[in-house]
Amino acid sequence: MIPVSLHILIASKAVFGCLLVSLILVMSVIDVREMILPNSLNWLLAAGGAGQAILLGLPRPVDAVLGAAFAFAVLSTIASLFRRVRGIDGLGLGDQKFSAAAGLWIGWSAIPSMLLVASCSALLFAAIRSTQGGGFGRTSRLPFGPFLGIGTIACWLAAVAVRT
Repeated sequence: MIPVSLHILIASKAVFGCLLVSLILVMSVIDVREMILPNSLNWLLAAGGAGQAILLGLPRPVDAVLGAAFAFAVLSTIASLFRRVRGIDGLGLGDQKFSAAAGLWIGWSAIPSMLLVASCSALLFAAIRSTQGGGFGRTSRLPFGPFLGIGTIACWLAAVAVRT
């Protein structure tokens, strides 16, 4: 027989998982349509991640805060370097905020994996789009939020699977 506390933990993870996926789905649709990740949704994503860390200890609250800071710092550095090299913005502030909110969900140690999944999925999308005559060139814009979302969900699922 499974203890009641384990049932509650599994149900809590399921609720947080539904919240995470729902928010990321809404944010991705908005980013694809309008090329913006609204602050209000970034705040909701951050609040959900903080709540999960506090209530479930997934990740530990300290790791969650470090994840937010690390993710924001990495994407801010990339955005700054891109702007310096190319003379245009290549990564919006909403993407940086999204990554910080995601860091609260997955913790600092999963940030490299999240960014790897996000970057590879974005590159794959761009490659497929360019080979199918999608008119994808050097100056084409690509919303990065959906790909950050894919990376975040993948890392969150991996963490939940390990800790269940």
